[in-house]
Amino acid sequence: MRRIYVWYDANFKQHKLIANSLKDVKRQLLLQGHIAVRIKVGKRISAHSFNHSELLIVTRQLATMLKAGLSIVDSLQLLANEHPKPHWQYLLADIERQISTGESLSQVLLQYKIFFPMLYCEIIATGELTGQLDVSFEQLATQLEKSIQLHKRIKKALRYPIFLLSVSIIVMLIMLLFVLPRFSDIYQNFDANLPFYTQCLIDFSDYLQRNWLVLSIICFLGLQIYQRYLKLRYQSKIDAWMIKLPLFGKIIQTNCLTQIFQTLAITQQAGIPLLAGLTAAANTAYNSHYRTYINQMMTKIEQGHSFSHVLNQQTLFPTLCHQLIRVGEESGTLDLMLNRLANYYQDQNQVLTDNLSQAFEPILMLILALIIGGLIVAMYLPILQLGEVIH
Repeated sequence: MRRIYVWYDANFKQHKLIANSLKDVKRQLLLQGHIAVRIKVGKRISAHSFNHSELLIVTRQLATMLKAGLSIVDSLQLLANEHPKPHWQYLLADIERQISTGESLSQVLLQYKIFFPMLYCEIIATGELTGQLDVSFEQLATQLEKSIQLHKRIKKALRYPIFLLSVSIIVMLIMLLFVLPRFSDIYQNFDANLPFYTQCLIDFSDYLQRNWLVLSIICFLGLQIYQRYLKLRYQSKIDAWMIKLPLFGKIIQTNCLTQIFQTLAITQQAGIPLLAGLTAAANTAYNSHYRTYINQMMTKIEQGHSFSHVLNQQTLFPTLCHQLIRVGEESGTLDLMLNRLANYYQDQNQVLTDNLSQAFEPILMLILALIIGGLIVAMYLPILQLGEVIH
């Protein structure tokens, strides 16, 4: 895990440096010919520190500055001085420093590929070759914006169902662990058998109270085994099963198709070869099942088959994909057709995610009502029979 280190020179001027340790800081300063009077340890940074929203803002600003006539060096220098986040300040300043020494922007970005996706570097390299770096940044900003909006819609659609499900579980645990035992103490004073339903819930509540720690450890270990073993070994099978899920499967499919065709459209518009674009699309597809299919398609294209012919043989890509791609190949408007497919599946995904909450809301409300109602009935059922017990 790398950190931001703040060091002060002989004039007590503050500078920032990203390094793995204090020893690494001193080594870098020695190589650069600097002397540090004082070094302070800053916060940790990782790939997650550089989120896509911040990258979108930086990309938009660079596109605007380049279109206004500023050089890439001046643009990076201005952004580094004005950015509120210290890790972005250092990163932009370091990129600007390396470009000033004669290195190309795309080569410098490759050194930070953990922060900048491979597609980002390839589009920038194409912009440098064509002399249209501002257009490349504009294309990347548009692609990032669409990708961010796509993920936000999915999160928004899942937020309410997950909230209701979490409330249901919390209410059930509170009633089983705290409320039901109080009623159980009252029922013990009755010299009568409790209803079967109530007795089952009381026994289950006692079991949870005695073994909650063991159950928590089992759940934690199960989650770790899934994350570290099952998910890694059976990722392809899990992803294939996810696509077949009702409601969710269609959302996952349209999301993957949107990302794939958005990536292919931007690479075609930038003049990147189709195979390189497919490689970038495979890297951006989060579903491994789609990545496998794209790799199979690339092999067949290398053997001489057309893109539309290969798509027609893949079951994960609907017939519309094959039809529009064939029209694009025959008319020389492949980038336009890819963009239309990306927009079409983005609209489809938006409709499905909007309908998801509406479809799940009554189901989850019913589940919540059954859980709470069932527990209340179990607690008050013996009281309703109190007259018979007293008699």
